[in-house]
Amino acid sequence: MNRRSGITVVEASIVVAILLLLAAIALPAFFQNQTRKRAAECGMALEAISAACRQHASERGAFPASLEALVPDYLPQMPVCPSGGTYTLGTPEGDPPACSIPGHTL
Repeated sequence: MNRRSGITVVEASIVVAILLLLAAIALPAFFQNQTRKRAAECGMALEAISAACRQHASERGAFPASLEALVPDYLPQMPVCPSGGTYTLGTPEGDPPACSIPGHTL
């Protein structure tokens, strides 16, 4: 009997099915991890804004009027949310700064 070497259609479809199953398991976890990473980076930026506001108030005796007032004296550059959100300052009464993206908190 003459037998050719190679893979059959059934074997190839099994390999493709296994790869698709692995992708179906791995991709949602990857994207969820990326979302958590961006939220953590945003939280660090909010913490930096909060510390800069406290330092500004301590040195100048007044809460900053805007986020731009903190750059470059208290922040090296304007903070940017990795998910594209916008930051707002907290209040002199103690409310923390906030991001417009839900789940991005201090």
